[in-house]
Amino acid sequence: MSSIVHIFSKPISYYSNVDMGLISRTDKVLLQQDACYDQSKFLINCPASIFMLETCALARGVLPDNSITLVDDLSWVDLIASSDKSLTW
Repeated sequence: MSSIVHIFSKPISYYSNVDMGLISRTDKVLLQQDACYDQSKFLINCPASIFMLETCALARGVLPDNSITLVDDLSWVDLIASSDKSLTW
């Protein structure tokens, strides 16, 4: 089964026309930039594993929820490489 890394960089309200049903359980979601602020809303609406870019979280003073995996720049590259494709929203 193929997997996609969905990359979000804005608060979830920016994506009002995005159907989170398009994200499958085998996909991964990466929160970066201002999407880090809305981690709890992404958790509620998303069936996939959620990751947060460490540099973005630190820059914004955001601590990730326990169910979100914090990734550094090298892990981010591995995350993209281990998936079939990536999609930036």
